[in-house]
This record gives sequence, structure tokens and C-alpha cells, in this order.
Amino acid sequence: MNLLLLHGALGTRDQLGILREVLPGVRTLAVEFRGHGERAIPDEGLSMEVFLRDMEDALDEAGWSEAHLFGYSMGGYAALLYAHRFPQQVASVVTLGTKLKWDREGLDRELRLLDPQKMKEKVPQFVMDLLTQHGPERWEHLVRATATLITGLHEQPPLTREQMERVTCPALLCVGDRDRTAVAEHTLDAAHWMPHGATLVLPNTQHPFDAVDLNVLLPHLRAFWGLEMEG
Repeated sequence: MNLLLLHGALGTRDQLGILREVLPGVRTLAVEFRGHGERAIPDEGLSMEVFLRDMEDALDEAGWSEAHLFGYSMGGYAALLYAHRFPQQVASVVTLGTKLKWDREGLDRELRLLDPQKMKEKVPQFVMDLLTQHGPERWEHLVRATATLITGLHEQPPLTREQMERVTCPALLCVGDRDRTAVAEHTLDAAHWMPHGATLVLPNTQHPFDAVDLNVLLPHLRAFWGLEMEG
């Protein structure tokens, strides 16, 4: 089984590294989207089109003609869009904490969280993590570029209900019941639109990836992918 791992906004390929450890026997490849980690933001800025090209490059480099996709948050949005555009290359999609409805209220909430100055004041440890992951000269640029990216998802959404209805591969949309970013209700709606969509609502779970209890999530992933259960 080939599994492409897609990190969230402001993350790096290491964000989902734990999945490599808990899925022995699965061939995994973690993509690092441009603008993240040591990869520069392209002149055109960040966009889903840029991320789709990153995914295509990764599959080409690995020599994979088909893969299962696992995307956290922003990575899940890219995974579903890729499955719509290139169905022949996608065996299945799993998303986790992915915001699929970018209404004005939700956008404004996220934009308030993407203010570098306020971040320094309110979440200094998170800022230190960003500085370490993306560089002291680059993290603020990444935050602003991400704000522009999500504004575009609201103004001209590349993934609409009509397009999700055409995602024909099996899809499992996972969301925490306390996730204020992805919103469980919106995730349930999106899964209903897909011909082979299903939803997993994780109990007592907020948005950050490190808030997810893998002991709860993993059995569902194994069942979805048809992997043998451990022990």
C-alpha cells in the first residue's frame, strides 16, 4: 500500500511522521508543501494549484502510479481536490480536521489567528515552534501567505459541492467533536455529498493534530484501508 502524507498549514512533513511508526508495512511518503520548512514560497504565492503540483512531483519521484492520500487540515483539502482532478491516481482519501466550508464567519475567525504580531503576544511558544520549523526570517511571510491562501478559498473555492460529488474513490472524513476550525457538521455534509464518503467524529478532540488520540483513530484507519489489525 502506497500512502502519501499531507501536512497542514504552517506545518512540515514531520507533522505526520508518527503515522510512519504506527503503520508498519505501509510505504509512506510525506510531502513538504512549498513555502513550508526549507521550501521557499513561490513568486505566485501559495495556492491549492501549487500544492497539487507538489503532490504530483512527489508521486512522480516515488514512481507511484496510484496512492492512498492522508491529509491533515489543509492537506486534506488538497487531497480531495487532487482526487477530483486525478481520480486514476488516487485509491482513497482520508482527511483529518479539514475545513471544507470557508464561509465568511469561519474565514474571519481563522484570519484573526493569522496575525503575526498577535501571535507573538498570545501564543509565544507556537511562534517559537514556527521560527524553528520555517526559519526566523520566513515564518511571518508564511503566516501572511497562508492568510491570503484561505481568503482565496472563500472568494473562489476550488472545491465545491459539485466537485465533491465527483470524488468517486472511497473517502473517510475525520473530525474532532470539539474542532472549531473544521466543524463536525460541515464535515458530515461534505461526506454525504460524495458517492463513497463516510465520516468519523472523534470524541473529546480539538483541531491540533497532537490533540488526536491515535489509539482511537488507528483502528478506524486500518479498517478503512483493509489492513490487518495488530495484536
